[in-house]
Amino acid sequence: MVAAVFMGSKVEDATADVRYLEEATKLMQAPVTVEEILRAELHLVSGIHFELMCFHGYKPVLAFIEDLRTYLKSENGRNAVASSKIVTGGDLRPRYEGAKRLVDEICMSDIPLLFSTGQIGIAALIVANEEVEKKAQEEGNAEFPTIDLYGYLETRFSNSSHMHDKGMGPEVKAKITDVAIMIRELKSGNHGCGAHGVDMIALKGIHKRLKKCRIWGKSSKKSGKNKKKRKLEG
Repeated sequence: MVAAVFMGSKVEDATADVRYLEEATKLMQAPVTVEEILRAELHLVSGIHFELMCFHGYKPVLAFIEDLRTYLKSENGRNAVASSKIVTGGDLRPRYEGAKRLVDEICMSDIPLLFSTGQIGIAALIVANEEVEKKAQEEGNAEFPTIDLYGYLETRFSNSSHMHDKGMGPEVKAKITDVAIMIRELKSGNHGCGAHGVDMIALKGIHKRLKKCRIWGKSSKKSGKNKKKRKLEG
């Protein structure tokens, strides 16, 4: 488990010092040494056949934000904004930051195994948009622009070959809505989310059991032949 965390930090270009991971396991009362982490990492990367490319919702979120930045200034795009104010990058930034935070939580759930990154990205943006607009309403910020993201999808991709002839198809909309519902439920610890409601006692128990397991059936014990060979060389 610790080796997977270490390898994951490398894949995401946010490498964590392996010594810090060793220290963290000591604090969890389930110590794993640096040597054990590095050895397990080699077995892990070999077991996945060195296929390290990962796909997450971060890039789709950024792509949708960049498209919104230009499209909402067009004649069709203005129809998706419930105000006369022109949407600026400053208006989109809190939506972008909120969506990124949601993707962080999504990555620790089962959602990436069930939906595509594009569906996850737009659904995260929809939920973040709702949260930002609700906060602005509670603060009495009447000038904050309200964006209809479903309306944006309907008009923006109306001529896409992946949609029906009349805008976004019902199946696509239903799928995105399903993802958005699941994202809202992550705060309750649903869908395997490890960002909320984590039972640390149970987690420590799992970690200790995994530590006792042999790595994919390979034993670190040396065979009798190797021992005899060393004696003969000595």
